[in-house]
Amino acid sequence: MSGNSGIPLDTTKEYVDTTTLLRNKQNLKQYSFNIGNSGGSPNLTENYNENSKLLKGSGKYKLSFSEKFSYGIGEGGLSVFQMIKGFFLNSFLLNVAQIDSMFTAVILFTAKFVDAFSDVLVGNLSDKTKSRWGRRRVWILFASLPFAILYCGLWWVPPNLTDVEKLIYYQFVVIGLSISYTCVAIPYSAMNAEITDDYDERTTLAGIRMISLMIGGLTSTFTHSLLIKVFTTHTPNGSVYTDYQKGYLLSGGIWGGVMIIPLLITFFGTRKIPNESQTESHIPFFKGLGVMFSNRAFVTVTLLYFFCQIAVQFVQNNLLLYCTYVADAEKQFPYILATLQISVSIFIFVWGKISTYIGKKVTYYIGGVFLLLSFLSLFFLPFGRRNLLWGVAAFSGIGVSVAFLVPMSMLPDVVELDELKTGERREGLFYSLFLFFQKLGLSVGLAVSSFVLGLVGYEAPTQVDSSQGISAEIIDNNVENQGVILALRILTGLAPAVIILFSFVAIFFYPISKQSHNEIRELLKRKREGTVTITVDEK
Repeated sequence: MSGNSGIPLDTTKEYVDTTTLLRNKQNLKQYSFNIGNSGGSPNLTENYNENSKLLKGSGKYKLSFSEKFSYGIGEGGLSVFQMIKGFFLNSFLLNVAQIDSMFTAVILFTAKFVDAFSDVLVGNLSDKTKSRWGRRRVWILFASLPFAILYCGLWWVPPNLTDVEKLIYYQFVVIGLSISYTCVAIPYSAMNAEITDDYDERTTLAGIRMISLMIGGLTSTFTHSLLIKVFTTHTPNGSVYTDYQKGYLLSGGIWGGVMIIPLLITFFGTRKIPNESQTESHIPFFKGLGVMFSNRAFVTVTLLYFFCQIAVQFVQNNLLLYCTYVADAEKQFPYILATLQISVSIFIFVWGKISTYIGKKVTYYIGGVFLLLSFLSLFFLPFGRRNLLWGVAAFSGIGVSVAFLVPMSMLPDVVELDELKTGERREGLFYSLFLFFQKLGLSVGLAVSSFVLGLVGYEAPTQVDSSQGISAEIIDNNVENQGVILALRILTGLAPAVIILFSFVAIFFYPISKQSHNEIRELLKRKREGTVTITVDEK
């Protein structure tokens, strides 16, 4: 039986439907692979050997530690944006920029509408880019500066603007920042599938990336928490003046400059990694999308990633408010956050090692249970028990690390399955959709949180006797608002726990195991040797 996709391809390539190849070992024994040499040599029929040693003696380029480190550290630059925005943007827009909660929801949902087009467009363009720096690294080089500038602009509160003018300003900045982040993050992520095709090495790369993300996030969020309070003065009468507007702008300027450094290290540190020659895509764009979404592995890992992201983002977006109004631990927030991120960094390494023995699916099931328990702990945490929150933060790292590690290590395997089916590598397009769901999770978490808090009567703390953004006294009516406290419990505990249950369903249907991935690599290896055609015949 020869697979047929109905998609016009290069006549030297033939679409291969590999769905049945991934079901089980017995199905593979029913197939033989006809390998024809385009140079005119006779066709050969070779029975697939499940025990063949893959890539032995193939001359495949092996990454050095410095190249792995150079690639992985780039995630640290991206994490500055991800972490600070995730933990602080909601509080900044509501309390510092003084934007209405409904306007905040409009800003974020409008940005997601633009992302739906920009993410896929950038991914498709990066797949087709040709330059002396490769098709991915060139995007990282030229998009990093606009990304850093717009990041600084996000934390500036323009003076003397009306509510509508603020809405317009932040809408422009958020959309521009999201697009520039896309131009860096999608090509960067797509490199993961290009620079190595080893199943375990990809897990190692994903682990290095996530550790870099956590270290970068820990450093940036902790110092950000301190920098925003730099402009605090104490008067002789005991009053405290804190100019958060200047503090946020200072932190934005510092971290906007710092975030470029890891990205440049990635650009220069990966320059010697060979790029395989890429052929121009012969698949029409929309039909190509159809093939992607007919790929069960891609659909399931994308759903898994989306559920993980939106669950984690609900906690991330509201943790500062939760510490303030539920746990009475606002002053301890930087240290609680540091505890969580250190725990995540440690357990990313632990789960990475474990997954090489038990596989990625089982690893996620085990870690997901820890994640579920962490969310429920936040929901049931007694009011004002800040000491228990420290323990919950340390415990949560066990599960949160799996939510980051497993989906990111699965996607490169999915890209290779698509290459086997279509004959083309489309990392950029795959990662663009992946990144879209990441940003969708972040924005949905922010928008829904703002909307829900608005419904229960959340009010920005009122500044009394203020002058030019400097306050002597703050009146906060949310402390005694039980509706706000319950909403924060639901947003950080119950809602994420329910979402994680859906992630268990998604990963149950993920079809690629370590063994089936080795089978895909063997097929790809044969297909890449010269100009060959592999057809699948059922006997």
